[in-house]
Amino acid sequence: MQATENVRSFKELPCSQRRKQIFKYHVRIHNGTIDFKCAQCDYISKSKKRLIRHMNCHVSTQFKCEQCDYVAKNKRNLKSHMNVRHGSTQFKCEQCDYVTKCKRNLKSHINGRHGSTQFNCTDCDYVTKRKATLKSHINVRHGSTQFQCEQCDYVTTWEPSLKKHINIRHGSTQFQCEQCDYVTTWEPSLKKHINVRHGSTQFQCEQCDYVTTWEPSLKKHINVRHGSTQLKCEHCDFVTTWELSLKRHMNVRHGSTQFKCKQCDYVTKDKCNLKRHMNVRHGLTQFKCTDCDYVTTYELNLKSHMNVHCPTQLKCTNCDYVTKWKATLKSHINVRHGSTQFNCKQCDYVTKEKCNLKRHMNVRHGSTQFKCAHCDFVTTWERCLKRHMNVRHGSTLFKCKQCDYVTKDKWSLKRHMNVRHGSTQFKCTDCDYVTTWKPFLKRHINVRHDSSEFKCDRSDYVTTKKLNLKSHMNVHSSTQLKCANCDYVTKWKRSLKKHMIVRHSFTQRRR
Repeated sequence: MQATENVRSFKELPCSQRRKQIFKYHVRIHNGTIDFKCAQCDYISKSKKRLIRHMNCHVSTQFKCEQCDYVAKNKRNLKSHMNVRHGSTQFKCEQCDYVTKCKRNLKSHINGRHGSTQFNCTDCDYVTKRKATLKSHINVRHGSTQFQCEQCDYVTTWEPSLKKHINIRHGSTQFQCEQCDYVTTWEPSLKKHINVRHGSTQFQCEQCDYVTTWEPSLKKHINVRHGSTQLKCEHCDFVTTWELSLKRHMNVRHGSTQFKCKQCDYVTKDKCNLKRHMNVRHGLTQFKCTDCDYVTTYELNLKSHMNVHCPTQLKCTNCDYVTKWKATLKSHINVRHGSTQFNCKQCDYVTKEKCNLKRHMNVRHGSTQFKCAHCDFVTTWERCLKRHMNVRHGSTLFKCKQCDYVTKDKWSLKRHMNVRHGSTQFKCTDCDYVTTWKPFLKRHINVRHDSSEFKCDRSDYVTTKKLNLKSHMNVHSSTQLKCANCDYVTKWKRSLKKHMIVRHSFTQRRR
């Protein structure tokens, strides 16, 4: 973790940095001569304050909140909790409706939203209103100093990333949940797990019935569902109540900054996409399952896969539904038992899932169109254009290592591997049905054994398949799809596609 940058003397530093404490800490980072070690574990730090903060992990003293069940090992954390949860003092922004109980949050809000001061990157066109963000940008994008892991090939220009990597991948210290078998090498992950899975403290939305045990989830819910402040894009009609969504939209749709892969021709405007691409296509680091032969280059995939071997099951309190995935249970409760509905403002479309409404708005009413540069393909869904480019015009081929199968679609290869060469088998618990493709098992259970029924609320129609009900609802819809070349009208998108192929020699394109 030793940097290659030359160390300047105290007199050579600018006046703004000539503080002896800062300089001493700065020199210690480079020469690594002084380390503060924890006497009870392997923790090492070059900062005495960090060691003192770390020692709270080994102290049995607890600070309890007098108004709720919150317990902290640090007096400062208890003080912060009292201000945020039970404090009556509020800090209001004078330029908008923003309100917070934390003075630091208000200061950050004013600088980020209303501040006139801008910090420009000297090496590129990057501009930000936050000094810390600029510092992070310079280290990540232009930093010559590299921090390398001594135990593997991991390299980064951002020291906190290296620390997190060492704790997660090579850390010997394990943090175990006292209420279940959950184990992690990253302490913040344990804290989040306890709050989400076992937390007795509940955060309830004052404007609706939303309840959560994770405070950041409540904040996000309030901004997305009830936020009065709307953030508008200066270049198009995009509107959102979530600042991060606007920031990502600006980078992806209107930003000039591009992130290029150093090992192939892949180019993207979204940093997360590049990171995902590097892991999937060129990732040297592999995450292996300890219970079977599953291997992936993406850590989140391994976490999701481990649920297959986990004996813990999550049950629905309203019916007999059982799953191992929390997200699946949440979706089930919203769709089958939830009273919340999302209505389309431009037609009669109603759904219980927000993502379905978003997809509907883009496909049926989206004014923004994404055109293919090589043919006449047009879509209102950006993901469809990306897949079209890969399948129809992409030069990248995905080959099966066990047979001659070749495709331009990554997911087609994945499905082929599971169906044709998959060793993992998914068995039906009610009959002898066996398959190597999990979606086939789900469909089999729904069609053959699921007693659940989907009823039409406008007629007597009943079906055991959700897709059939969706298709049926078009009968009651007033929306019509018209042919651009003749007077043909239909309520079904598939019928319009078939009509275009048969009557107007329209070449069908794969999505």
